Amino acid sequence: MSMDGKPKLRSFSIFPDRKVNFSFDNPAINGDPDMVENDSSQPTAHGLADSHFTHGSAYSRKYSVSLKTMKPFRPSSKDGKIPVNKVGLFSYITLSWISSMVMKIYKNRDQALREEDVWEISDWESCDVNTVRLEKIWENEVATHGEKGSSFLRAWFKFIQTRLYIKILLVCVNAVLSFFMSGYITNLVVSYLESETSDLGYALALVAGNTIGQILRAVSFTCIIFFGVQTGTRFRAGMLGVVYKKILRLKNVKGKVASEIVTIFGADSMRVFINCISFVYLLALPVYVIIGTAYTYYLIGYWCFIALTTFLICYQLQAHLSTFVASLRRKTLIHTDKRIRKMTEVLNSMKMIKMYGWEDSFLSAITAIRKSELRVLLTAAIVNAITNAIIPVTPSIAAVASIATYRAFGNELTASTAFALVTTLDFLRAIVSYVPFATRTFGESRVTFERVKKLMLREEFQIPSSEVLDDSNAIEIQDAVFQWNLMTESPDDKSKKKHERKTKKKKKENKESNRPPSSSYMQLDSINLNVKKGQLVGICGSVGCGKSSLISAVLGRMPQLIGHLAVSGNVAYAAQQAWIFNGTLRENILFGLPYDPDWYNKVIYACGLEPDLDLLANGDETEIGERGINISGGQKQRVSLARAVYSKSDIYLLDDPLSAVDVHVGRHLFHRCINTLLQGKTVILVTHQLQYLKHCDEILVMEEGRIVENGSHESLLEFGGYYSSMMGQFHATSAFTATTVKDESRSDDDQGSSEKRGESKEQPKKDENDDSVSKENKGRLTQKEDAGFGMVTFGTYKSYINAAGGFTVAAAILLLYILSLGAVVFGDWWLGIWLGQTVKYTDSSEATPTANMLPNASMSINMTATSLFQNSTEPTNFQTGGMDFYLSIYLASLGAIILLASLKGVIASTVMVKASGKLHNRALHNIMKAPMAFFDANPPGRILNRFSRDMDEGDVFLPNVMDILLYVLVAVLLSLGAAAVNLPWIAIAFVPVGLIFYGFKKISAESVRQLKRFENVARSPLINHVTTSGAGLSTIVTYNQQRQFIINCMKYTDVTSTALMLFEGSFRWIELRLDIVSSLLIVAATLVMVLTKGSIAPALAALSLSLTIRVVSVMQFAIRLMNDTEARFTSIERIHEYESKLDTEVDTTSVVPDESWPREGRIIFSDVLMRYRKDMDPVLRNIHFNIQPKQKVGIVGRTGAGKSSLAAALFRLCDLSEGHIYIDGVDIAHIPRKTLRSRLSTIPQDPVLFTGTLRYNLDPFDLYSDEVIWAALEQVHMKEKVRQFCEQLDFQVEENGENFSVGERQLICLGRAILRQNKILVLDEATASIDTSTDAMIQQTIRDSFSDCTVLTIAHRLNTVLHCDVILIMEAGEILETGHPQNLLANPLSVFNKMIRAQTVKTPSP
Repeated sequence: MSMDGKPKLRSFSIFPDRKVNFSFDNPAINGDPDMVENDSSQPTAHGLADSHFTHGSAYSRKYSVSLKTMKPFRPSSKDGKIPVNKVGLFSYITLSWISSMVMKIYKNRDQALREEDVWEISDWESCDVNTVRLEKIWENEVATHGEKGSSFLRAWFKFIQTRLYIKILLVCVNAVLSFFMSGYITNLVVSYLESETSDLGYALALVAGNTIGQILRAVSFTCIIFFGVQTGTRFRAGMLGVVYKKILRLKNVKGKVASEIVTIFGADSMRVFINCISFVYLLALPVYVIIGTAYTYYLIGYWCFIALTTFLICYQLQAHLSTFVASLRRKTLIHTDKRIRKMTEVLNSMKMIKMYGWEDSFLSAITAIRKSELRVLLTAAIVNAITNAIIPVTPSIAAVASIATYRAFGNELTASTAFALVTTLDFLRAIVSYVPFATRTFGESRVTFERVKKLMLREEFQIPSSEVLDDSNAIEIQDAVFQWNLMTESPDDKSKKKHERKTKKKKKENKESNRPPSSSYMQLDSINLNVKKGQLVGICGSVGCGKSSLISAVLGRMPQLIGHLAVSGNVAYAAQQAWIFNGTLRENILFGLPYDPDWYNKVIYACGLEPDLDLLANGDETEIGERGINISGGQKQRVSLARAVYSKSDIYLLDDPLSAVDVHVGRHLFHRCINTLLQGKTVILVTHQLQYLKHCDEILVMEEGRIVENGSHESLLEFGGYYSSMMGQFHATSAFTATTVKDESRSDDDQGSSEKRGESKEQPKKDENDDSVSKENKGRLTQKEDAGFGMVTFGTYKSYINAAGGFTVAAAILLLYILSLGAVVFGDWWLGIWLGQTVKYTDSSEATPTANMLPNASMSINMTATSLFQNSTEPTNFQTGGMDFYLSIYLASLGAIILLASLKGVIASTVMVKASGKLHNRALHNIMKAPMAFFDANPPGRILNRFSRDMDEGDVFLPNVMDILLYVLVAVLLSLGAAAVNLPWIAIAFVPVGLIFYGFKKISAESVRQLKRFENVARSPLINHVTTSGAGLSTIVTYNQQRQFIINCMKYTDVTSTALMLFEGSFRWIELRLDIVSSLLIVAATLVMVLTKGSIAPALAALSLSLTIRVVSVMQFAIRLMNDTEARFTSIERIHEYESKLDTEVDTTSVVPDESWPREGRIIFSDVLMRYRKDMDPVLRNIHFNIQPKQKVGIVGRTGAGKSSLAAALFRLCDLSEGHIYIDGVDIAHIPRKTLRSRLSTIPQDPVLFTGTLRYNLDPFDLYSDEVIWAALEQVHMKEKVRQFCEQLDFQVEENGENFSVGERQLICLGRAILRQNKILVLDEATASIDTSTDAMIQQTIRDSFSDCTVLTIAHRLNTVLHCDVILIMEAGEILETGHPQNLLANPLSVFNKMIRAQTVKTPSP
């Protein structure tokens, strides 16, 4: 946070020091962007300012702002934002405003894109402006049509309708200009050249008209596209803003919903953006048809409807195929969502996956999903190829059908009429080319709109009422029943019906088998709870009894069926699994609140974080990774607790905050923080640390979703119920230690009991100015994502070609393109000959070589070459009298065209989809093999960005662009070849033209490529912010931080909008200039022909003009496509980086142990020194110990002491800087990691379950029988729980095991370890979230099941390590002392003795 209270976006920000604009700071919201004075408005409860849009005053002035663009010239803007809305008309339509940036990027092409090179987003394109507007439209839509009848598609249309009408008008202008320039005026010029009369004034008028028309056509086309870019930028920003705000209002974001949201923010939003550009061509279809039909009617009368019918049939066929592709998009999204969901799960649990050696299992799972996804993608690509095969032949078929029918009925056809007809029908090819793409994009966008609508209509979180019946109560719950939703995925009717059928079937099975109904979803029954203001209430109970669910119920997160719930006051929440976001430690604690040094230092001390700050590289300014990946479990809990305490709330809900800390820290937290600093506050404390309950004002005892006992500690002991038995069990486990240290415990006990609530001892204050030396780089964890610069390397292209099958396959594909286009050329050449034979010649020299000229130099990709080979006129060695002969040959050529085009499309699509699939699999393989340091430095959102949006570029967009590029490159070769054959002298003139185009390409390619890279990188922070927000939803909403997170999301969205808009702008910038240069070259050629009339034969002059138009148009279009393809290849470049440049865990294998290794389980650490990264301080120093076979070793120490780092070293999650680790005499550095990890077992600190069946979670490789699995479940006391499920071992586990309590997850993880039956077991706080009685049973299970194993137990509950053979005590990465527990306890000065005293003195008497 900055001093003025505004958030500084430092984590993952592309440009971290940028000013953050609040919505009420944005001039666009308050009226005219040119205005200097702005009125601030007050923020609302939902986090955004209540802008003037809500009242309609500002947005009513939007047209006056837009109309200012109609001024020819306006002074340049200096506010650092994209000046698109503040430039004059000429600058807008020619995109001159972006020229300075394009040239700057070119001049600095050897450097990466810097902050000062790029503007901020313009006001009217910003996320906050458009979110407010779209939100209002959506609210009106729902109010008008109801939830069921509402349509996000209609909301989209209302959002863009004004700009859409303007685009339609521009398209009409462009269509008319294209028709006149490509057909009408060019034909007049050719007719003039062939005529005997000479009228220079008329000729120059034609040239002047052609010049003006060509420029207007080029400018109008650019305006259509860039106007669509602006519209798309606005709607995309608004949609993402609306969706994000909805996310923060949901009850939870997990599973399928979470993966859908990632897809919406990635690939889906891009499709909606493109749809805003291309949709106008669907509406423009009638315009093109009317123009074409009117002129053909003028030429041949009502016979024109034959051609029109042919076009409509072809269009309908394409439309149906495009609709089919859209349906395939729905199927693709199902697989894509699954893949992203599994990827997210893997990235969040990578440490555990590596420790278990399960990389191959999850690699296979994701690869299998990807395989299914590719099957659908391949089908879609083939259908697209068939659609594209129809486009080139449509005008020719229409021409043949109409001319043949026209002549069959005895009508006479002149040469000029025939060729004018062909040219006009070729004009319609443009719309046939664009409409299928627009139809497909629109269909895919409709799928996105359906997904967004479904999300927008999901049930929202409701804050509990604050209306308590008794003012002295902070929390009231009366006769309430709460139950987690049975349907956690989609609320649609189809899913509900399916679930109901499934439920009925299960009930029937239960009835037949006399099995109790499934209780997988926790239910809290008959809850009655009144918590007085200022009370400290403790909640205890066995694993899975509903303690955390009760906290969720108080928060309003657990659905309430009946009863009364009221919460009076602000709430702070410390979750059982602490949510830590990527930022500094201080940012995690302040969490959006202003920095108060005095209060902050008190909180740091009370939460026991002072020693940790001394250990961290940059103190509280040290960067913490996503999910607290670089701090210990105890540190995460204390940061979460400190966040709650710092908030100065009225009510504190603390869900087992003492589970992950050692006894000293736990004691400090309870007495200094909970019982002192929070004195006078309402505190609900869930805990398994029963020694602290006697200090609570009231205790709740829970069992099976009910509060079975409540009262004070003394009253519950007297009652002799469940609480009394729990305390008895706890006392029994501590009896031994209590006796051992009985004589020495009094002084500490007095100290502890005298620390009443409210009596705070003086704590040392931290001087802010002590640490004046900046250690920012040392404390930095996350590496900035490198956008790269310069040309896309040959290695990237080579990687793609190799993935496609190699250079031989690439050459074969190119040959198919040559054959395919050659067939088109032959067909049109034959058509020209046929027309020449069919028409009635008025003069033998009237053979017009302009049969099929390019209709639109900027748009058409059809490169037919009738005119290129016209000088060979017609065949002479066979009879040409019958129409059947020509028709037969032409129909055969059409068949060849369709066959070759389809074959080319199918094979090319298969090869390109195969390439994309291979690149994905290679990149994924390297990700799975990457060291943990990579995941520390790269947040999940960054990795997901490459596997979602970048992968989508490779799957869908790149094949389309490459298909057109290859087609056009072949056309360039054919055009140049034809020019060299027919007119060698004019071919020479194309050399300077090529140089001019190359110069434009060199300048433009830098900006297009760099801005595309910028756009690729800019998405990562946005996606990461969204996934982080979903994970910490409860915490964000509880602390009322929605507003800050919305602002941050809008900032990240604005950065992506900037990148997207500038990328498209730079692309259109060069497109327009290439188009204008091409038009001027054509005009120059026309002028030369006109001025030299008479000195060159008319046929030769016409052929020269035709060649000039064709070659110049093809070359400029090829340049544009090359830029586009190179820009798309930056996504392949990013995937290639993971495929080839990613550091992976390298095994220097010199020892391959046999199947029985390790036989004994002896572990030796020899002078071990370990760093997580080379630039970090050591986390383990001079570690030296020798563990004998079958020994049970307890590892204890303060949180952050390095206990879990010992396990990381043993499992080779990080290579040692110095020293060696030996297992049974073998140096583990010489053993393959997979072998090592498969021979060890562990239960990690954070229990992890995966989406899938319970069986899959226990045995992902299907190695064990049901009997063995049930036996393992029985040993961990989960058998009866699982027996209650209808599906039993096939019970579906939700993401992260959300349908099990944290304690139950730990028990299931223990079951995994029992199944593996390895000689060495590492328990890392394995029972931290388990109640005392269950813990005692589990400890006995561990002693029985692993009696022949070496067991390393990392624990904070010291009674769990009292039965160990050896105790290791760690501090700051070093071993303080070792020895047998009895020996250490006998020494009153030992650290272990002091730790035991700290725990046992709090043991109450039963």
